[in-house]
Amino acid sequence: MSGAKKQRAGKQRIESLGIPKPRFIEWWNRGDKSDWAMLASICLISASIVLLLCQTWAPPFAYRHGEIPSRDLITRVTFEVQDREATELAREQRRREVLPFYRNRTQPLAQLRGALKDQLFLLLDAPSYEQMGPDRQRAFTQFDSRGETAEQENSSAERFAMLQSVLSADPELKQVDAALDAAMVSIYRHGLLQSNQHTPEQGNQRLIRIVQANDPDEIDAVELSKVRIAQVGEDLRTRLREQFAQRFDRDHGPEVGSMITDWIVQRLPDYETLKYDDDLSEQARSEAAAAVDPVMIKYRTGQSKLATAGKPLAIEEMTLLQREWEEILGHMRLPDQFARMVGYAGMIAALYLLCGSYIFFVDDRSLLLDRGKLAKLLAVFAVAVTLGYHGARDQWRIELIPLVMTSILAAVVYGRELALLLMAAVCLSVTLLVGADLAELVTLTAACTSCTLLVGRIRSRTHLLYVGLVSGVITIATVIGVGVVTVQTLSGGGIGLELEPLYRGPQLNTVILGLTREALRAGAWILVSATAMNGLLRLVEKAFGVQTDLSLLELGDASHPLLRRLAQRAPGTYNHSINVASIGEAAADAIGAHGLLVRVGAYFHDIGKMFKPEYFIENQGAGINQHDTLQPAMSTLVIIAHVKDGADLARSHHLPQRLVEFILEHHGTTLVEYFYREAAKRSEENPNSGSVSDKDFRYPGPKPQTLESAVLMLADAVESASRTLVDPGPARIQGLVDAIAQKKVADGQFDECGLTFRQLHLIRQSLVKSLTAIYHARIKYPDQQSA
Repeated sequence: MSGAKKQRAGKQRIESLGIPKPRFIEWWNRGDKSDWAMLASICLISASIVLLLCQTWAPPFAYRHGEIPSRDLITRVTFEVQDREATELAREQRRREVLPFYRNRTQPLAQLRGALKDQLFLLLDAPSYEQMGPDRQRAFTQFDSRGETAEQENSSAERFAMLQSVLSADPELKQVDAALDAAMVSIYRHGLLQSNQHTPEQGNQRLIRIVQANDPDEIDAVELSKVRIAQVGEDLRTRLREQFAQRFDRDHGPEVGSMITDWIVQRLPDYETLKYDDDLSEQARSEAAAAVDPVMIKYRTGQSKLATAGKPLAIEEMTLLQREWEEILGHMRLPDQFARMVGYAGMIAALYLLCGSYIFFVDDRSLLLDRGKLAKLLAVFAVAVTLGYHGARDQWRIELIPLVMTSILAAVVYGRELALLLMAAVCLSVTLLVGADLAELVTLTAACTSCTLLVGRIRSRTHLLYVGLVSGVITIATVIGVGVVTVQTLSGGGIGLELEPLYRGPQLNTVILGLTREALRAGAWILVSATAMNGLLRLVEKAFGVQTDLSLLELGDASHPLLRRLAQRAPGTYNHSINVASIGEAAADAIGAHGLLVRVGAYFHDIGKMFKPEYFIENQGAGINQHDTLQPAMSTLVIIAHVKDGADLARSHHLPQRLVEFILEHHGTTLVEYFYREAAKRSEENPNSGSVSDKDFRYPGPKPQTLESAVLMLADAVESASRTLVDPGPARIQGLVDAIAQKKVADGQFDECGLTFRQLHLIRQSLVKSLTAIYHARIKYPDQQSA
């Protein structure tokens, strides 16, 4: 215990010397660790999202279609690429070799045999050749292929008799059916085909596959000659003659078999049984083609050339380069991927440090210290980098759209100076992430910088279109200029070709055409981006709590419900607000502040007086002063309350936060001097009362945080005070303004807004000039009566 006491005593003795500690140690001792941890977490999450979504573990694919390489591109890894033409030829050949499918329907053969039996039964019932009627004669003529001439009548009669005699032994034609079954067994199984129903491209022309209609699982591979009717007929004729010779009279059986065979063969073309099946055949062709192994071309490390120097990259070269990139990516080890991510993380950390230092020491440090503001800032630029990275792909090339839109947003929300720094960091990040070169960086920076500088005050709906047009022209000139200097084409990097071979022959036309096309594309994307931001402007204002001049002009309309109500309930206050707006805007413009914002803020700065307008001198007539019946402390509370009432009223009507801040800050923590003196006077007259503290007679603040709030405070004070001047000449006005300004400075009201003495001097000059113009002397004419 004694040791601990001695240790604490030693620390106290050292601290009593007053030696300052390093700033970091002082911050660590007094800082809110949890709050800083939350801010650091937001930064870490934002960086992690960029690292993951931008695939920083993989090397970028930096080539673009149409780009002209400065040297021959030799492969860095060994890989194989499919020879599409050779592969397609092999597959097409395989498709031609596939056996097509035909479906066999035997029903036509049954119909043919039925027709044959009908004719034979008709002839069997004939009493004799001479007594045949017309139907039987026509039927017999079909079997007697020699015709009906006079010389052949006897032979025909003999043939008829022969036919009847042979068939009379088989009155039910069972032997005929048996002969047909035996002779046509192969025809029933394989079918009949007049001619090929498929082209050479649809399959083999020598062999086909036959699917039985009644049994789809039964498939036979058959030569076309076995089913082609012209060739099947002779074979059928031979088999039928043999079958009839075996089953009938050996003398006349073969002859009758020939007659029946002729009848059948003549009609076979009308009874085709095979039908080409395109679905099954196409499926077989597709499966066969898919089974063909791709024909591969091998590219060897350091030997094989992927692209030729001086020639624009065509689809073939881009395919090879893409395949090489995929092979490199596939061979990357985890340590290599991790090292790339660490490298990009270091880049992001460096940009964080650079931009954060500028914001903290030069710009508005609340962007870093406020969680909401920091999250919005990082979210905007994380989205911009991610969209720029993915938009830069060769098939899109729209990286300018998210970057230009972000530059306009940053200029509106954060101002030109900070927007320029932030967009420079974004352009650099996108360039490095996509593997582009200096020319791409110059193009992106030119587009974003021109848009940022041209945005300025948005007072009309067409302003952003003007920004897009002018920035587009600047970017077009930049793309062409950088392309000529670095001798590049399209959106690729500088190609550094030698001038002599480049400007010989058609190469120059290729370069100029590529540059022009890329420049026009860039200009078009910028115009599209500006047009899109024109529609999104209101959402940006709502999301980030900022106001453009366009929205301020709408708020400053005299028909606004709050202003109309103010004019009705407190006309004196309304007139005072109009005057403050006029002189405040001029003073703000004199120091380069936002004059329109001061004017609109002045319109609404005293709206809280609507609740009790009769307690404020500008609204009182010649009647009773309401404060005569109140104690000074109570009067002070009534007067001070208009600040809080005004802020609540503004919030309820959804006025922008910046206007609410004007209402809260336009009195700062100034003293309600009249009632303080009255209270002090009464305290002196009454010995029993306690002393009066000025803290009870001050506005709650806060003090002005911006130059605009400081200007409004001075304009409000001098406008009110100038009404008390008996003879408001220039000298009196000058003295009044100087006295009020010095009192505000002495009271510390401008300590938190960064107002310089130079700016204060310009504000005083402007206020004096404006008030002198308001209270200028007029010539009194001889016949004019005193008012």
